[in-house]
This record gives sequence, C-alpha cells and structure tokens, in this order.
Amino acid sequence: MRRFGKAVAALAVAACTLFGGVATANADENYYEGDLGSTKVGTPAVSDVGAHTANVSFDYQIDPSILPKVQSVCFAVEVMRVTSIKPIILAQFGGNPLYSLTSCSGGTSDGDLTSGSYQSIFGTKTWPVKLGEDVMSYATGQTFASYATDEWNHAASGTVQMPVIGLQSNTTYGNTGDRTDPDLDYIATWWKLLSGGARVCKLADPTGVTSFACSNAYDQPVDVRSLYAGMRIVLKDGSAINFGQTAKPISDFTTKAEPVAKPAEALPSKTDAKLDVANGHAEPGQTARVYVDNLKAEAKGKADANSLFWNAYIYSEPQALTSPDGAPFVRVQKEASTGKYYFDAVIPADLPAGEHKISVQDENGTVQAWTPVTVGDAPAPVDKSKLTAAVDAAGKLAEKDYTADSWTPFAKALADAKAVAAKQDASQTDVDAAVKALADAQAGLKKAETVPSKPVEPSKPDNGGNNKPSNNKPSNNNKPANDKPAADDKKSESKNDEQSDLAKTGASVIGVAGILALLVVLATGLLVAGKARR
Repeated sequence: MRRFGKAVAALAVAACTLFGGVATANADENYYEGDLGSTKVGTPAVSDVGAHTANVSFDYQIDPSILPKVQSVCFAVEVMRVTSIKPIILAQFGGNPLYSLTSCSGGTSDGDLTSGSYQSIFGTKTWPVKLGEDVMSYATGQTFASYATDEWNHAASGTVQMPVIGLQSNTTYGNTGDRTDPDLDYIATWWKLLSGGARVCKLADPTGVTSFACSNAYDQPVDVRSLYAGMRIVLKDGSAINFGQTAKPISDFTTKAEPVAKPAEALPSKTDAKLDVANGHAEPGQTARVYVDNLKAEAKGKADANSLFWNAYIYSEPQALTSPDGAPFVRVQKEASTGKYYFDAVIPADLPAGEHKISVQDENGTVQAWTPVTVGDAPAPVDKSKLTAAVDAAGKLAEKDYTADSWTPFAKALADAKAVAAKQDASQTDVDAAVKALADAQAGLKKAETVPSKPVEPSKPDNGGNNKPSNNKPSNNNKPANDKPAADDKKSESKNDEQSDLAKTGASVIGVAGILALLVVLATGLLVAGKARR
C-alpha cells in the first residue's frame, strides 16, 4: 500500500437518528438503494499477525452495470472492540442495520501520524453511544476504521491488501452478537453497542421488569467485537454504496503477546539482512533512520506494500523502540529518493551515551538483523587526508614493474581504498583500516626481473683474409651463400666483397693499411722514374 494511500480515523459511534424504527447514519444521507448485482467483497483473509498489527486481504467485484457510474472506490477495514458499557437508557431500535459510519473521509494519513494522534485513534477510550440527541450508554474500548482511497485502478475486480495497525497485544479481534437476519453479512457497530447496552440494562434489573431507566452506577464488563472488510463506492450522481452493503466479517484471530527482546548475548553473529545507521551515530531523544539491506523477496514485497512491521530494540539492556508516530513497532518501507529500505525509530531520551546495538525482530521473534551504534556526542569529523595521499601515490605505480602475484592483492587494496575515500559516511575506523591495508599491500610489491639482451661478438677473419659469417641472421636482402652471381656482376661483387671483408675485419686493419701505404710509395717511385727517362 502506498505510503499516503491509507488513512485511519476513530469511528464516532455517537450520532444516529431514529426514523420509524430505522436508524439512518449521517455518513450516507444519499444512500444508494438500487440493485447491487454482482458487486461484492470476497471472504477476507488474515496473515502476518503480530502483537499490534495484522495484514488483511480480500477480493472485490463491481457489477458491469454499475462500473460506468462509479466515481471513486474506497477500501476499508472497520475495527471495534468494547470491554465495558455503562448503560443510561434502555435502547429502542429496530430496522435493517445495513450501513456503516465508515465514510472514508477525515482521519489521519498513516504517514502523518504522531504520537498524540496514534493514541487518540487506536488507544482505549470512552465515548457516548447516541440515538439522536439521547445518550443510550457509554462504551469503553477501541473503535477505528482504516481505509485507502487511492488503491482502486478502475478495474471491475481485483485483490486488496490492507495492513491494520493499532491492535492491542494478546487480544482477540473478530465478531460477537446475534444476527437478526441470517442473510445479512454486516451488523453495524452501533447496532452491536445498542444491543450490548440493552443486555446490560436487563442484567442490572433483577426484577426482570422492562424499564427505560438503568443504574447510572452500573458498569458491566462485556465483550462486544466487530471486524469487517469492504468497500464504499461513490457514484457520479452523488449517491453512495455504503461500506455496510459490501462488508464481510473477518474471522476471529488473536494477536501475539507483547514481544520480548533477545538478550545481547543471543544476537546471531550472522544474519541475512543488514542494518546501517548513518555515520553509525544517533542522538538521545531524536529519530534515527536505520537502513535495511539484503531483504528477502517476500519481505521486500511487504515493505513495498507498506505492511512490513518489525519490533526494534536498543542495547546494552534491551529497550523497545517506538516509531516517530508513537507506534510500539517500526515499519520497514522504501525511501523514495534512494530506493533503499529503512525504518525510523526514536532513541530514548534517557539512554546513556556510549556504544550500543540496535536489533530488529519479526512478528515471530526471529532476529532479522542488528548493528552497532554510537549514542551521544557526535563523532569527530572523519579525516581522509592520509587515505587520499596514499591512493594518489599508489595510483602512480605501474603494473608492468611488479610481479603478477604481488600486484593482484595490491590492486584490490587500492580499489577498496578508493571506495572508502568516495564513501560519504565512512567512519574513521574504515578510513584508517583502508590506509593500513593499502600500505601493507604496497609493501608487499615485488619488482619484476628484467632479462638483459645478449651482446653480439664480432666475427674473426679466416686465413684467406675472408671473415667468418656472423651468428646474426642475415637480412632478407642478403643472398644465400650457395647462390652463383650473374656473369656481369662478378667483378662488382668481387670488389664489394673485398670492401665488405675489410669493413668486417677487426684484427687485420692495421696490416692492410701498411700494405696499401707501401703500394702507394712504390707507385709514386715508378711515376718519377718514368718522367726522368723522358
């Protein structure tokens, strides 16, 4: 159910007017008297009964002849449980009790409940039961209606989920009283109260004489219960199909006893769901928002329907936590801005400052999750300067310079450190741990070994003056040694080979140079001698 789709209101069973033996409720003065056809509500089912909550579901159907005329549909659950009636006048009533005081108007949205309004709507109270202006009796107990005005999707049929809150623990809810007509599904709450008051008056008169006067001092314990689910349909012409015309009784059920917190030592070390208080800190007397992660699919479905109710406690000595609206339970729901699931709980104003734990239990007493929380003075601002510097320095290292075995844990520690640095609500403990983990991983880095290239040794010439082939592979342009050169290229290749051999020779360079110098000298002498002969 959407957060603001459901409202609750105390039923004012106080103003009915008697016309010729038929009491008419002020809620529907323009009462629809046409044929309802197939318009009806199926048998309601109850599930997830806790100490103060229960979920009610039922099918509905609107006759095709009525559907085009419908302006709005309100689904509702009407609850009454009266424990005592003080009679004033012996009630005179009669007629067909096929209507209800549930008008689907007024009341308080479930998102706007406060501690005061919660108590005024759901708490035990005493109110006058009237016929016209005459007070018939005073009733003490609970009476309220829970209704939803935005659940109808204009379909002719469907299923409705109605979470009911405000129930009392270890208490039976359902229906009591004799039906005047076996064909009637609904007997109005005011009818039951008038009947109860009349029976009390008869019990108070030992003579058995019928009288309009009952003892004002007499306060007879009674058990008058009324519990129905149905719908109120407003038509475009302004008439209304009253809740009582469609309502079906809800079978009796008993709420669970007031839950008891698991002791601190019994909290499980591991749970499926996880809790997280922002910055791990809460203030006494203030509302703490507790985020819930890793919910199971079934729990998510209930939270999305605004019908997941848990009991929250704070330790060391467990104390029950209340919702900001004063409810003795917390409601898990989805945060619109983030899509995260959460519940709000009020931290007791007198809770000692220090380290505590918050836990939540389901309606069966099973611990769903718990988390540590610091209550009291706000923690010092988190210092991330060392972490930022460590991340910057580590980011300058190159993977190629280190072994794979040492780089893998370092890379993970660096990624984790970056995540903590980016986390807005990271604690100082988280930051310091990330700095240490990154430093340890960086200290464990091992340099990768570099393999030097093997130097190439020069070739040595053979006895004939030719160089031995090098160990290096010849380039693709070199011809194989066994290829024969073309005839025209022999002299050129021979000359090139000589130059190549000289270039490649290392040890015989000096000797070759000396021979060349001697040849130059001899050639010069021959030229001089020739000129002299002439």
